[in-house]
Amino acid sequence: MKHKSHPGGVLFWATFSFFVLALPVLISANDIICDFTDFSRGDLVVDGFELKNKTEISIEAIGAEFQRSDFMMAYGWIIDADTREPVWILANEDTKRYRRTRTLREYTDNISLPTGRYEIIYFVGESFIFSDGNIIIKDFEDVGNVLEAIFGSDDDGDTYILGGDYDDFFDEIDELKFTIRAPSGTFVKFNPVEYVKAKAIIDFSKPEDDFLEKKGFTLKKDLSLTIHAIGEYSSGDRVFVDFGWIMNADTREKVWQMDKWNTSWAGGGRKNRYFNEEVDLPAGNYIAGFATDDSHAFGEWNVPPPYDPLHYGLTIFPADEKDRKHITDFVDDYSEPTIISITKVRNNRFEQKGFTLKKETNLHIFALGEFGYSDEFADYGWIEDISSTEIVWEMTEYNTDHAGGGKKNRKFDGIITLPKGDYMVYYVTDDSHAYRRWNTSAPIERDMWGISIYGMGKNFDPKSVPTFDDLPESGNILVNLVGIGDNEEVRQSFELNKEQKVKIIALGEGDDGQMHDYGWIEEAETGDVVWEMTYRKTKRAGGARKNRMVNADITLEAGKYYVYFETDGSHSFPEFNASRPDNPQKWGIRVLKE
Repeated sequence: MKHKSHPGGVLFWATFSFFVLALPVLISANDIICDFTDFSRGDLVVDGFELKNKTEISIEAIGAEFQRSDFMMAYGWIIDADTREPVWILANEDTKRYRRTRTLREYTDNISLPTGRYEIIYFVGESFIFSDGNIIIKDFEDVGNVLEAIFGSDDDGDTYILGGDYDDFFDEIDELKFTIRAPSGTFVKFNPVEYVKAKAIIDFSKPEDDFLEKKGFTLKKDLSLTIHAIGEYSSGDRVFVDFGWIMNADTREKVWQMDKWNTSWAGGGRKNRYFNEEVDLPAGNYIAGFATDDSHAFGEWNVPPPYDPLHYGLTIFPADEKDRKHITDFVDDYSEPTIISITKVRNNRFEQKGFTLKKETNLHIFALGEFGYSDEFADYGWIEDISSTEIVWEMTEYNTDHAGGGKKNRKFDGIITLPKGDYMVYYVTDDSHAYRRWNTSAPIERDMWGISIYGMGKNFDPKSVPTFDDLPESGNILVNLVGIGDNEEVRQSFELNKEQKVKIIALGEGDDGQMHDYGWIEEAETGDVVWEMTYRKTKRAGGARKNRMVNADITLEAGKYYVYFETDGSHSFPEFNASRPDNPQKWGIRVLKE
């Protein structure tokens, strides 16, 4: 009867349970370094050995490949435990067909390895993988998935056609093996999992899906650190979805992070990318972090894992072991008083909150939103000066960064300076991809979806910045008819004691030379129209072409006036049936004294 055979190895499933030896032992009577057999789908088996001298080892391996795939479905490899680079890989071109099987490939040969420590890895895919574009079949009776596999494309546009090889592979999986031998007394076994943990000052290795962890450390002097990071890069979205970073704990600025240009292919699936270099940092306090999205994390690979699977995630070491004494843990107690918090915003919401600055003030803004595929924000925030009605800050494509998860998740995390005055903060969402209703991977800090504003500095007193919900009364605002919905006709009056120049700001719907949502001003006594919002007076207001706006200055005589705004049965605040204007809350008309 065949039995599970992974002596000395570490076997990982989705939850990476494992078998280990106790302590490193000298192998004297047995020349088998590893003998991996009896695999199951999804197995990742690892083991470690150290050669005392340059040694010739023998390898017998049986793996599996699919003709229409870019990589082998089951295969093994050996990496240098110190450099983390592969020294041998079971590749199709070095193998021959095993017996009369359709999918299995066989390798038998000797290789020479120098003195050093090595890790052995063998991976068996859990499901049939057609490409690096996450097309996966786990239930072969699922017709929808099969059709997707037949007609789908990967990130680079390569199409893969369904074949019957997977049936043969699952019938032949018991034939897989990975056996390595060396002359007796030439090697010592070790547990590579413990070897990884022992040396790292930051260890975010083997993260699961939807992982987010941060940890602080202090450098007592300028030091070089070895950073080893492996993550997932989405070539279709051109962003990292599993990635690491280091932030200066005092300035809150990123001093290092993974990106397309400082990483290289990590082996396995094309989306596996790694960083393995020394980084010089000055003395100070730092926070390291790593985050993953909802797929392809440790133990849940949807393409073959990287060559160094135990280091998937982020690990940081002192470049010189003698410098370890100059590195201590750091507890991040940095906090900023909250002025405005509009977070966990759901679909189809419009939120506002105002604040008053009694003097010029530095503010920290953290905002998350959705940048749509039409090159404009669908969920976003902005700040408006109430007295001038001008936007003083807003989320844009250029002042935001990827927020983790799906490509369209964008983040602003920075400092702005505003002068004394009254301000209104706005946040708006469309009908999809908001808090708890994500239609692609959620951002890392999903609970912060919205906008938050914080005071800067330890001596900042939040009581010095009063907040309010509605626009305060202002001496220069004569009429404020905004936020108008469908099928409304609203009216508001104002009176002038003398001839006065006024500013009219109106936002409505118009196309084909006609206005459908529009405003006008009548003289109260005569009913004469003294100003009207016509199509020719308007210009584009952002979003759909039919969003029209006017910003006009006129002079009125002393007297009483009525201001009207009328809407039809569609496309008004907040439920627009096409792209919203830049300032949806201003749908309507305002009249201000100049």
